[in-house]
Amino acid sequence: MPANDKKERLRAFYRDLCLSFVGSLRALSLYPPDHPEPRKKVDDLFRRLSRYLDQKASMTLLFLHGEVVVENMPLHELRDTLARIIQRFEAMKLQRFLFHRGLKSAELMQFLVLLLPLLKDPDGADLVLARNQERMPHIQAGALPLEAGEQTSYEEVSDALKAARKSVISLSAQLKDLFTGVRGPLSEAKVSLAKEIVNTIRDMMDGGQMPLIILIYRRSADPDPFIHAINVSALSMAVAQEVEPKESIVLEVGLGALLHDIGLHLPLSVSLTDTQALTLDERKRYWEHPVRGAEVLLASPGMPDLVPLVAYEHHIHYDGSGYPKQERSRDLNMASLITCITNTYDNLRRNRPGRRGISLSDSLNWMDRQSGTRFHPLLYKRFRALVKAQAQEGM
Repeated sequence: MPANDKKERLRAFYRDLCLSFVGSLRALSLYPPDHPEPRKKVDDLFRRLSRYLDQKASMTLLFLHGEVVVENMPLHELRDTLARIIQRFEAMKLQRFLFHRGLKSAELMQFLVLLLPLLKDPDGADLVLARNQERMPHIQAGALPLEAGEQTSYEEVSDALKAARKSVISLSAQLKDLFTGVRGPLSEAKVSLAKEIVNTIRDMMDGGQMPLIILIYRRSADPDPFIHAINVSALSMAVAQEVEPKESIVLEVGLGALLHDIGLHLPLSVSLTDTQALTLDERKRYWEHPVRGAEVLLASPGMPDLVPLVAYEHHIHYDGSGYPKQERSRDLNMASLITCITNTYDNLRRNRPGRRGISLSDSLNWMDRQSGTRFHPLLYKRFRALVKAQAQEGM
């Protein structure tokens, strides 16, 4: 099937699902839940969701800035049709709806019944849903991460960049859900979700929906750690593609880069704020995150061997310095060497505790001086050429 035909069929499926979602709410506003009419509507919505969740671990719906976005695909044709319900969701601080595999029909009905009165009285809607979260384990609804809000200058560039920005926000929301509640090895469902996020990033890069110019030349100082992980994953795959023709390896590099900082999201990890520098004790805990992350990923079922290696090695420099401290020299994996470069670049560009993000040229000037010591010289040369090419396109 031609790619365009496949995309249009997927768009039609997303569009019908959104209309089914709203139609179910309307039917429940007119009839009690046990009436045949809302039951029929909800069953239809459940069948559509189940069909998708049989193939994917989750589905994300965004109602954002007057638009509907499903799985990173903006549905501009619904802008007018669903304008009223979009406004109500935004008033309720419900910008995102996330449905997970394992969803049951009764759980979906319960969620819609709970949601209905909140549409009329939106005050505190997000808190009401949060209090009922345990009753609906396969559905999450709420605002997008605060860090992923209006802090970026991407939207000032063009309509294309606006659409890409919304896609990045959607992915960062999924990644936040993946990291939330991590106490040990990732479940099979979370491993599957992480792989799907990487595949989505890769597809968006190939399709021009996530241009490298956004991650490089248009990179804002947005401190969001989940956007950082997405940027590092995308940049790492772009560099890996320059030196490794095998697509499966490129995707594993992207997965390792996406999860490189998972150790920071475990209990007792550092709380990174925007207002104060790290204490000595916090620095000690920060230095431990590569080891802790690697341990979690090693024990996660279905995780490629390359991924925990990247988590462990991404702060070890080409010359053997960095951390965790090594008692003897070791041959670093190519994926780790790439992630060290891309992670450093993206960290230099974003605001962090006690330090403001710096410009592209200042970042490259600093990194140039680290080539051959902190960074593998040939891999850094590939990365620098990639950055300069994208920067020139943005001039």
